Amino acid sequence: MGRNRINNEDLFTTAANENFKKHIKTQSKQALEIIKEKIDWQNLLEPIEERIEQSKTRKSNAGKPSFDLLVIVRCFLLQRIYGLSDPRLEEEIADRRSFQLFLELTSADAIPDETTICRYRELFARLGLDKILFRQFNKQLEKMGLIVGKGTLVDATIKQAQAKPGSKRDRDADFTKKRGKTHYGYKGHIGTDLDSDIIHSVEFTSASIHDTNLFPDLITEKENAVFADKGYTNKARKCNLRGKGVYCGILDKGYRNRNLTSKQVKRNKQLSKVRNAVERPFAFMKQVLDYDRCSYYDMGRNRFEFVIAAWVYNIRRMVTLTT
Repeated sequence: MGRNRINNEDLFTTAANENFKKHIKTQSKQALEIIKEKIDWQNLLEPIEERIEQSKTRKSNAGKPSFDLLVIVRCFLLQRIYGLSDPRLEEEIADRRSFQLFLELTSADAIPDETTICRYRELFARLGLDKILFRQFNKQLEKMGLIVGKGTLVDATIKQAQAKPGSKRDRDADFTKKRGKTHYGYKGHIGTDLDSDIIHSVEFTSASIHDTNLFPDLITEKENAVFADKGYTNKARKCNLRGKGVYCGILDKGYRNRNLTSKQVKRNKQLSKVRNAVERPFAFMKQVLDYDRCSYYDMGRNRFEFVIAAWVYNIRRMVTLTT
């Protein structure tokens, strides 16, 4: 555990805190205040703590690093929102008053150093705590009525590997082709709520795994309609959905010697207007979070990165829909 501390105790008096809140109302600080207030942090962390304790009971080598879990999870959030490396995150916590308040640090508390953050990331990746965090947060969104569940939009995006092809540094990444171009890396798969745009399902695979293989994991099987692009086209799947009374909004696909009919082309255009909404989370990750490629050299940590980005997107939707 890092032992570096915030030394100026005067900054942590009640008067100083109130003065800061009164006179410094930056957009960034206000956003962190809203996030801090709207999330039930105790409820969010309970299943994660239980999973960590189970790993200790089973005498695995996972262990539990000696640091406040609430601080670490909020550090992950800050890191993804502001695009900070582990060393830079440590520096910013020591320097930025809004970060200190968000993490609820006092002069008696140690600041998580870069080694601590890295160790916790590996723990989350190894035990799948990132997905537990995501699912638990979504349960809060469901209680708030923000995940309606009437329809699902399904899609996937390619995430370029940090390693170069042929380097053998990343043994989990592999190749895929899209529109005639070869890509090396991974795929992030999501299912989003038709009404709220909130991501309700998330998966992460190597790039060679075809999008259609993840379809069953991205729908709730409670929705009344499902929309997806032509990559998910499957005759049996369409019949299965329709047999259950679910509206099948999967685009039709043309084949060699069998082009789409004019009716199918028209249908695809109409469905695309609905389906295209699933691109918004990917655009947010790329344009707002500056998350265009993977940062690590293995499946676990890269999955963690994608799931945390999906969590941040859902937090953003929660704030938008409730303020």
